[in-house]
Amino acid sequence: MTSPAQPPQQPPVPLPQPLPAVTNGTAIAAVVLGPVAILNAAFVPLPYLGIVAIFTAFPLAVATIILGHLGLRTARRYGVGRAMAVIGLICGYLALGVILATVTLFFSLFLFSRPSAVG
Repeated sequence: MTSPAQPPQQPPVPLPQPLPAVTNGTAIAAVVLGPVAILNAAFVPLPYLGIVAIFTAFPLAVATIILGHLGLRTARRYGVGRAMAVIGLICGYLALGVILATVTLFFSLFLFSRPSAVG
């Protein structure tokens, strides 16, 4: 007696693997440091706090701008985080503008308000 023919075995179907989550860390860092840089830049025009604030606000603004540009490059590559990178860039350039305007105003007032040495 012969045994009945068995159907061929199907290979097991692999389950679809979830895609790894892609995040843009540099854009996240830019959008976090941006408001901190603006907050520090807001203290630069103040009389005594400004001396201390300029030493923290300027490096924060520059770091925010660098991270924002790196975040834009990563966003072009992966398509994630462009809005955060742009927000970080706007905050960084705004903070840098406040710092540069304050320093320019301070030095222009200092240079042009000295009494003349006409005797």
